[in-house]
Amino acid sequence: MVTAVKKSGTLRINEQVKALRTAGKQVYHFGFGQSPFPVHPRIIQALSEHTPYGHYLSTGGLMMLREALSDFLKRYQGISFPPERLFIGPGSKILLQQIIYLLEARFLIPQGSWVSYIPQILIRGGHYEIIPTRLSDQYKVRPEVLDAIAKKYVDDQLVLILNSPNNPTGAVYSSEELKAVARVAERYGMIILSDEIYTQLDFNNDFSPSMAPIYPDGTIVFGGLSKLFSAGGYRLGFVGIPQRLSQLISPLLALISETYSAVSTPIQYGAVVAYQDYEQIKPSIDQQKAVLKHAFSVVARELKEAGVRLTSSQGGFYCVVDFEPYRNVLRKNGILNAIDLTQILLDQYDVALLPGQDFAFERNTLTCRLAFVDFDGAAVLRRWDKHPDALEAVFDQTAPQIRKGAQSIAEFLYALNGV
Repeated sequence: MVTAVKKSGTLRINEQVKALRTAGKQVYHFGFGQSPFPVHPRIIQALSEHTPYGHYLSTGGLMMLREALSDFLKRYQGISFPPERLFIGPGSKILLQQIIYLLEARFLIPQGSWVSYIPQILIRGGHYEIIPTRLSDQYKVRPEVLDAIAKKYVDDQLVLILNSPNNPTGAVYSSEELKAVARVAERYGMIILSDEIYTQLDFNNDFSPSMAPIYPDGTIVFGGLSKLFSAGGYRLGFVGIPQRLSQLISPLLALISETYSAVSTPIQYGAVVAYQDYEQIKPSIDQQKAVLKHAFSVVARELKEAGVRLTSSQGGFYCVVDFEPYRNVLRKNGILNAIDLTQILLDQYDVALLPGQDFAFERNTLTCRLAFVDFDGAAVLRRWDKHPDALEAVFDQTAPQIRKGAQSIAEFLYALNGV
């Protein structure tokens, strides 16, 4: 039932931290994943120039935008969707929810998945199955595990939701890993919802491999402005539907027409420039990726020294921290799961994390998601421009809260051991 669905964990912790900061409390905010960087001036100018445009656009989106997006995806993401099979919505989140609503299926959710997948399925009244994953695999889906689950539901239409780079882990699937998953998906006629919102924020490549060219007939792709262009508040996303699933297009457009009608007209025109002018914007994106990669390295260094385990973030804003090595001493202190753990860290050590339970991990887990973006990205980039060979020093000077927050977590762990 819809009444059983709670507010998104990410939004809940963000509001909680804002309230604490308003009250004058110092909080290291590792709970919310939002790009810390400014929107590029080219996009801002395009938005400003089109503020007089107050008319409705078509439900599928501005055709100029869909054409620009189609060219962008082919050139910068290696996937092909004609404009007629790309649709614009107020964020990829709502488009994902719309597609979930249209599918009569059993949904397969990897352990270590974005907070909204399961609630969106519950809102639809749908059924889902959690796919067990392991830290040793960076919580990626193993083909043999996927196959074993699919065998239990051979009479159901199965839908796998896959996210790479991943929120919460920061893991990136290689092409070979995607091919192995695709072989299982094809065997059972699965549909894959490929959440590729972080694709260009791959720390080691221009973009992460996409499932779409590997499994073209069965992959629906989602993306948007929020992460790549630091424009979460613009609320613009897209969905690409393959030819074989074209039967979804008519009901999707009908659903759009009866819900949000169309995305804000000025925002769509601003997005045209974002995608058309990406070659000019890309140098700034490359800088941002270098800063994010360094931010993760700062966190990882401090926490690994304290004896916890982390996923190796390869893209996006996140990593998963596993406090399992401290389970016995945590239990002695009355801390039985990640919910208890995050509460004491916030109350006593001024650190906001999200418990793994919000990301499809078991209830007794001691895993937490850490978002390493609690800093002023514009300030970091300005100073780095002046000192291009000193990113580490620049980052410590302009974003000290990242190291201090990680050190605060370490302080908590050392106190448990009486150090």
